[in-house]
Amino acid sequence: MAPNSKLLTQNPLKQYYRVDEVAEYFSISVRTVYRLIEEGELGRTKIRGCLRVPVWEIERYERRLERALDELS
Repeated sequence: MAPNSKLLTQNPLKQYYRVDEVAEYFSISVRTVYRLIEEGELGRTKIRGCLRVPVWEIERYERRLERALDELS
């Protein structure tokens, strides 16, 4: 997976991302993001009833993916 690095650098002050933004970042479907959340692979929070993924959870998951790829090499 080649994440869209612009997402996290466009607004360095932004701390929470919508599910569709996370899906775009990882080039996966929105349903897959929900599945990752449901399975505990990706942390989330609710802000005024809206599901959001903290930037540190996106970074943590990305590092986990990179480690998994390194182990395959």
